[in-house]
Amino acid sequence: MAGQKYPVLIADDHQLILTGLRIVIGESDSFYVCHEGRNGDDVLAGFREKTPRIAVLDIGMPPGTELEDAAERSLVEEMERLGIREISQYGGLVVVSHLKKAYPNVGILIVTQQESPAIISAAARLQVDGVLLKDDVNENIVAALNRIVAGHPVFSEKVQAILEQHRDADPKLSEREWQVFELVAHGFKDKEIAERLDISARTVAFHKGNLKEKLNAETTAELIAYFHERNR
Repeated sequence: MAGQKYPVLIADDHQLILTGLRIVIGESDSFYVCHEGRNGDDVLAGFREKTPRIAVLDIGMPPGTELEDAAERSLVEEMERLGIREISQYGGLVVVSHLKKAYPNVGILIVTQQESPAIISAAARLQVDGVLLKDDVNENIVAALNRIVAGHPVFSEKVQAILEQHRDADPKLSEREWQVFELVAHGFKDKEIAERLDISARTVAFHKGNLKEKLNAETTAELIAYFHERNR
């Protein structure tokens, strides 16, 4: 329909960013801001009261009281694996995880100052529709929204480079090797790892040997140090 404007929900815990987004989006011919918020509670309220076509969210905003306790264990474990234990550092991802299930037809664009390859990759794995860094927002936000409405993903050149860097830095480990690696890094003994993964202690030792070979580590201590350095 000619002249149609799509509603956009925006959320960030910095008022300056919200104001900038509101102004830039409001000046466009295709979009308008239907709701804005500063945490997960505000986002959920916006979805209940409005019908946004796209949500523009920050990664680092607080998840809000409603979602903080309901954060999926898998996401919490993923963030802990990356060395991030404060939910306030990735509250936006908790919100995204919820929205993707509750409102699968809504486009989600992440706008963040985070340049951590691990965090950006975590957002991509949640199947967001795009990621822009805040440095790029003013000149690219409307074009990004148009691409999302058209069904195309939006990852800026810098974000693509960050994702590529993360893929290149990732050692080629099997899923089971990653499981053993993480448990070793968190101080579990071979017998404890075997019990947790329902495998034999001999199999655990085999995987540890493969890990040392692939990561060029001579000792378990070096494996642990490598894990925590990689996931800082």
